Amino acid sequence: MGPNVSQRGASYRRAIRLRGRVTLSQCWYPGIGVVLLCCAGLFLSLDHANAATTPLCPLVESVDISNGTLNADGSIEHDGIRYEQKQYFTDEESVVRGCVCLVRQCLHICCPGGVPAGQTCPSAALNVNFSMSVDGSVHDTRNLMDDPQYYLLYAKPECSGHLLTLYGDEYNLRPDGILAYGPTLYNYRHFCLQADESEPLAFAGYCETIDALALHRMYSIGILVSLPFLVATFVVYALLPEMQNIPGKSLMCYVASLAVAYLLVALMRFNVYSYRSGWCFATGYLVYTALLASFFWLNVMAFDIFWTFGGSRGRSSERRKFLYYSLYAWGAPLLVVGFVALLDNTEFIHESMRPQIGMDRCFVSEERLIGFLYMYLPLLVLVGANVLFFAVTAVRIYRMEQATASALSGESRRHTKYEKDRYRFSLYLRLFIIMGVTWTMEIITWAVGGGTWLIYLVDICNCLTGVFIFVLFVWKQKVKELLLKRFGIHRGAPGRHDQHTNSTISTTRSTDMKTTANTPETRLTDMTQGN
Repeated sequence: MGPNVSQRGASYRRAIRLRGRVTLSQCWYPGIGVVLLCCAGLFLSLDHANAATTPLCPLVESVDISNGTLNADGSIEHDGIRYEQKQYFTDEESVVRGCVCLVRQCLHICCPGGVPAGQTCPSAALNVNFSMSVDGSVHDTRNLMDDPQYYLLYAKPECSGHLLTLYGDEYNLRPDGILAYGPTLYNYRHFCLQADESEPLAFAGYCETIDALALHRMYSIGILVSLPFLVATFVVYALLPEMQNIPGKSLMCYVASLAVAYLLVALMRFNVYSYRSGWCFATGYLVYTALLASFFWLNVMAFDIFWTFGGSRGRSSERRKFLYYSLYAWGAPLLVVGFVALLDNTEFIHESMRPQIGMDRCFVSEERLIGFLYMYLPLLVLVGANVLFFAVTAVRIYRMEQATASALSGESRRHTKYEKDRYRFSLYLRLFIIMGVTWTMEIITWAVGGGTWLIYLVDICNCLTGVFIFVLFVWKQKVKELLLKRFGIHRGAPGRHDQHTNSTISTTRSTDMKTTANTPETRLTDMTQGN
């Protein structure tokens, strides 16, 4: 105790001595203290006034409480909710707004299309998979419409990315308003709930903060690059009567169906259709039809080259033969789509086995079994048939060359026709090898699943499909000269090369067109995933 007492005494005496020597300049200190106290009081009063006018919460999370009851302590009661002074503010229009999310647990509600923001959705119940524990191990179904703990905001949450849909059994809603999707948690500002009369539990749309759809848009841009080349191929063959034989018309039909499929798939990837909208359903069926048509026209061209080298010569005219091909290549997809629509809109089979076009996305469901039955099974059948046609044709060409080489060399007409057909087959074969690899990888990526490098490789091949077709069937000297002749552009007197070209024009009519027998297939898995 001694040291403490003596220390305090010494300090006291020092203070006395200093106080005795107070000068005039030190009289400022009390004045400065008074000024500082006055400034602090003024600052606090201004801060309180600003707090009353500065928004304390986003506008969408506030309600007009101007008609509420003002209590003696400064709180306001409105619709059974009590707002303290720090829970409401006055906006620029002198409207008193209460931050309801500071009092109750808010949840955003996404209404179907056509319902204005802020207007109550026409739903009697909002059942969710409610978690009774933090870890989600205990949960039950709860109707949030009857729970006074929550306040429902009928507006979509702000989201820089996209709202991705979850089914009721894929998420848990915790008591604190946190949405649990696996190990990922989202607060109320990053998800919304939407009731659906056809579902027992409400959907949840969570905000994708990382823009995973950027790859989808890049893929859409990639396949849009192919569109000009597909259209150019169609236009060139439409302008040249010399190219409009059976192979040429088959190529035009294939290119047309593929261009329609590419355009609609790009729009789907850009997410331009609303969830489960009429346009979404219609586009799903149109894409399905166009893709099937492209597969069947490839099959037609493979069969046509097989028929050409088969030695079979029917009496049907070219027009009738193309009519048969058209009935098959257009009619078969329409029958398949009609059958799929019947299954999708009736009770013939269980819902889990239906294609569900336009339900999960604007295309066939992503379920593996459904994808196999309605997309990959027809693809496997047609690709297998194409492989068989080309294999048999290759064997026939080899045997013909071994057996009739000397005979063909002596007959120029037969030799010329044989060379034309053989050249056409070589074009088909090159295209078939390129696309055969793509088909194989397509099926492998579907079987393996997940994000592998094969998926990106197949995407690149699909994006270059139009370029492949254009280079193989249009970017040729013979086609260029036919176009110049079609538009009356002459390049001087014909030389030896021109005479040779003219002598082979008729060859190209049956050669170049059928070359399309195995034009590139379209990737199914990544082209249709997203909306």
